[in-house]
Amino acid sequence: MIDLLVFGILVWIAIVLLVIVAGSEFFAMMIEEQIRYLHLIVHYAPLPAIVCIPSRPEPVARYVTWALGENRTPVGCVHIRFGGRRRYGKTGRWMDIGGEAFFSLAAPGFVWRATTTYAPGIWLETFDYHVDDKAGMNLNLLSVFPLNNAQNDAIKTSSLFRYLACTPLFPMIHGSAGFITWENIDDSTAKAIIKDKGCSVEAIARFNGRGWIESIRMHDTTHPETGRPVPGHFATRFSSYTQVEGYWIPMQVDSDMILPDGEQVTAEYSITEIEFDTAMITKRSVT
Repeated sequence: MIDLLVFGILVWIAIVLLVIVAGSEFFAMMIEEQIRYLHLIVHYAPLPAIVCIPSRPEPVARYVTWALGENRTPVGCVHIRFGGRRRYGKTGRWMDIGGEAFFSLAAPGFVWRATTTYAPGIWLETFDYHVDDKAGMNLNLLSVFPLNNAQNDAIKTSSLFRYLACTPLFPMIHGSAGFITWENIDDSTAKAIIKDKGCSVEAIARFNGRGWIESIRMHDTTHPETGRPVPGHFATRFSSYTQVEGYWIPMQVDSDMILPDGEQVTAEYSITEIEFDTAMITKRSVT
């Protein structure tokens, strides 16, 4: 009887492990599929011959001039790696997080993947994307069991804002992208508008006395019809700017995000590596 019980437990463990392995492979295939689409955009979408410094608004022109230095070569894709911590809710415990993200610059697009250590042997897998007018937010337990997932038109707005909120990591885009425009507010604040295939998002960027982008927050954080918070990042803060291959890039990024179910997530992460893709991938490590 005991032997039969032990055998049953072992079979159950084997089944659970098989499901986790199979689910992890499927999750990885989903991510790789979006990365392939993103690479196609990078390969075929046209880039300008040279990056130009915008003449206005004044705080934007000042920031781009400082952030780019003498660099004027267009970049097709940026790949970052990061590590840090996140928590769910305003009083939740902090959990370690690490991952990577790819951003296309010829057209708005990104793929973001991260792993959060919930407890020893238990992890949460995050996979978010905005590629070719399709968007999604995915949070899975053990890469298999969905927790907060959404793939619909409502996510496009928040995912487009998320792309805009990450642009200080690739400042050359503000001298090469026609899908981002700016409106002046005052000497330290400007409104950014990003458009992609009929979808548009407005954000407020704040610049400090040294010309850095200090924060980017969503202009409209609630849905106009329901009054509920819009899922996606609604505030991102930048610090610890460091010169990487002539560009000034913030190495510390803190953000607040609203999940599809309305829960708030706070993340603090450090950039550990950046790759700028021009004619070919060239690694620029900052560690």
